[in-house]
Amino acid sequence: MVQIIRQQKSDEGDKSTQKLVAELREQSAENIAAKLSEKTGIPYVDLHIFPIDSIDVQNIPEEKARGLKIACFQKNGNLVRILFFDPQSPEAIEYVATLAKENNWRISRYVGSDSSLEKAWGKYKKENLVENIDKYRLSLTGEDLEEFEEKFKDLLELKNNIGTIPTTEALGIIIAGSIKMKASDIHLEPQEDGVRLRYRIDGILQDIGSFSPKIYSSFISRIKMMGKMKLNVKDSAQDGHISIDLTQVKEAANVDIRVSIIPGNFGESIVMRILNQSETLLQVEDLGLRGLAFEKVEKQVTQPNGLILTTGPTGSGKTTTLYALINRINNSGVKIITIEDPIEYRISGISQTQVSKSNYTFSEGLRAIVRQDPDVILVGEIRDKETAEVAIDAALTGHLVISTLHTNNAPASIPRLVEMGARESLIASSLNISIAQRLVRKLCPDCKKKYQPAQETIESLKKIVSAISPKAKINLPEKIDYLYQPVGCPNCHNLGYRGRIGIFEVMETSKEIKQLIHNLASEEEILKSALEDGMTTMQQDGIIKAIEGITSMEEIWRVTGKINILPDEE
Repeated sequence: MVQIIRQQKSDEGDKSTQKLVAELREQSAENIAAKLSEKTGIPYVDLHIFPIDSIDVQNIPEEKARGLKIACFQKNGNLVRILFFDPQSPEAIEYVATLAKENNWRISRYVGSDSSLEKAWGKYKKENLVENIDKYRLSLTGEDLEEFEEKFKDLLELKNNIGTIPTTEALGIIIAGSIKMKASDIHLEPQEDGVRLRYRIDGILQDIGSFSPKIYSSFISRIKMMGKMKLNVKDSAQDGHISIDLTQVKEAANVDIRVSIIPGNFGESIVMRILNQSETLLQVEDLGLRGLAFEKVEKQVTQPNGLILTTGPTGSGKTTTLYALINRINNSGVKIITIEDPIEYRISGISQTQVSKSNYTFSEGLRAIVRQDPDVILVGEIRDKETAEVAIDAALTGHLVISTLHTNNAPASIPRLVEMGARESLIASSLNISIAQRLVRKLCPDCKKKYQPAQETIESLKKIVSAISPKAKINLPEKIDYLYQPVGCPNCHNLGYRGRIGIFEVMETSKEIKQLIHNLASEEEILKSALEDGMTTMQQDGIIKAIEGITSMEEIWRVTGKINILPDEE
């Protein structure tokens, strides 16, 4: 028995040593690549923190890329960025030069580690999500396998039996599968060789599978019937709404589905937005705000009047933030009325209304709402001059107005309102706070992996973070030893990410900013004043979350659009 215990301890020690050696090799790999960059004068890049498009990778055949230890990781027009493991390899240099001549490319070379190359080469794989999930069966046993079968058995069997399953049942499986995988949208897209099925999971579209156009025609008819749309209309867009009861799905009993159908080259394309009414509304504390930004939002959402704007592009989580703010102040002593397009989630205790194309637009509805004696008004979106003027007027006459606006950052909300036709003096008097945001995927806590980046990467991140004002009330990291990267496991459907969180910049309309608005200051001047007042940019907020292991640097660059920060080879 003693001998067995000693052997077990020895085996555990060997495994621990092997793991340590592997980590040390990976830690040194990035620094070795960075030193090679310094020696050769060719820029270094760490692809663990850089978003790579699978389409760009395809510019070099996989066999050649692996054989020559190179990878195309970005293509903008005729500028092609290629990673080299050995930038002095004659074979690799000759091959890339030939490609450049044949395609009229302008090549920019970079040095990177073998780990970065493996990440790029992984983009050659075209397996769909269901095939990846199916592989889990090989590694699961007992209760884990039973839970897996309960969640995904129907979806896995659908791809093989879709021709024999009744249309209604097949459609139910597709919808139930999307809910179990926590997808926000279902995309059914006719292609030349079939119909592609994709789910949008945590903001990213994932291939699920495909089926024949013949089967799809019955799908369209069924969806149109359920959504109360016209069956015989195939050459124009239609919108519908489906309410279903999925009591057999533990994650959702009541689901509303917004359906959009548009005509296309190979047939009608369908997108179904899943609105799971059983999902709990987020609290303000759960959005991802911190420090001074959180304090400012908490302060302004309890003000008796004024305008609160959440800004960002479509899909950036603005509506979720609106609902969280409303949820924060929803009580029996406050009258809250909303005007939305459409009503996405039903909230008890407030009056929710929906715009109509004919006689209840945002501006008309807002005028009517003001006569209903509300304390708080939620306007789904400020789209035009009329709505902006009515919203500002309501904010100046004793109401707290919460709405959204499409801008790229918080300071841009002011020139956007001016562009719509709102008067500068009224904007300065009414706008309490502007909240710009994006959504980033959170690393799966069960499989995320830490690695040590090159010192060059660490210094670049420190430089960005150090620019944050002490007024922001954020505990900045004293040192950056590690960053984190996605891996993939059964708990995250092998994606490496699970769930999303916001990255924010919050600009309160201070006395200085009010004066700048009166003086018709530029967006840059307003931004400078906001930063001096303690505002943290979305990029800075995201980098801090990446350093803490909440998300990855790759996600931050992908979402903030800062992918052209790389120096080109001189």
